[in-house]
Amino acid sequence: MARLTRFALFAAEEACRNAGAAHRGDCGLVVGLTHGTTSFLQEFHDYLFDYGPQMASPSAFSNGVTNAPLGAVSKLCGLTAGGATLVGCESCGMQVLHHAACAIADGDFGWCCAGAAEEYSQLVADVYARLGWFGGELPGCLPCSRPGTAFPQSEGSVFLVLSRAQEAPARGCYFSPIGSIEELEGDVDVIISGAGGGPQDSFERQALAAALSRQDKAPLVLFPKCFFGETFAVGALLSGAMAWDILVNGTAYPAFPLENALAPQAGSRTDFSAVRSVLVISAGRTGDVLAGVFNRPGPFRRSGNLTRERVLLDRKAVLS
Repeated sequence: MARLTRFALFAAEEACRNAGAAHRGDCGLVVGLTHGTTSFLQEFHDYLFDYGPQMASPSAFSNGVTNAPLGAVSKLCGLTAGGATLVGCESCGMQVLHHAACAIADGDFGWCCAGAAEEYSQLVADVYARLGWFGGELPGCLPCSRPGTAFPQSEGSVFLVLSRAQEAPARGCYFSPIGSIEELEGDVDVIISGAGGGPQDSFERQALAAALSRQDKAPLVLFPKCFFGETFAVGALLSGAMAWDILVNGTAYPAFPLENALAPQAGSRTDFSAVRSVLVISAGRTGDVLAGVFNRPGPFRRSGNLTRERVLLDRKAVLS
């Protein structure tokens, strides 16, 4: 199996086992990818062109296709209710969460295992180096739109389990998908941004500025990519895992310097044990922006701007 698939298997199995989602007949599966297993893709084509079709590896092909992680996770965890593989860039992880939440709200699934995986590839790194997007100096603050100034590419996997609120286990938090920052209502205690110095940062900055301008109190802003690097499709799910960890466990995370123009609107510290709501922002290199609000369990009041029911997000994600 490709390293990408092994990452997905470890994270998904941990998530399903701890949430009680394995082998549920009503649990769907959504997997996000950006580059896929380019190592197997390269191996297959190297042998094909160097030695001909008789030496092209059928194993490298079958384990390197886009749906390989979905199939492996489905088989291991017994998730046979249906699912999908979503391919996207930096905002793909949030798209996965939106897709899973909407599928539950629409009654397609009772539960849904949602995650993403990414493997480091020298082939991909070389292409980005030619574009001048990565490989330079590290950012001194975020967002940072200076070409070549970014946290390096990384790898890993995160999976979360979502369920209907009335069926949720005791430990968890609510998740509300937001299609645009204009749908955000009320104050949040923490904002987690996907900025990391990559090509998405100019759009992350616009989204952050819009979100901060809608707040009556100054929220703390966090940036996971200063810890984990650029993980592409996994990035928003890492942010979601942090939001879960803050809300359920009260875990404290250190802040990274915020761009000077935005800093006056943001808070410098917070009591993590008292945080009740976290906004996760995820922008892609093409300008698409998706977001989600994570809340501690409590009385649910429907927002007029939200088109989907709030669903319960259970189980801290596992980073491979």
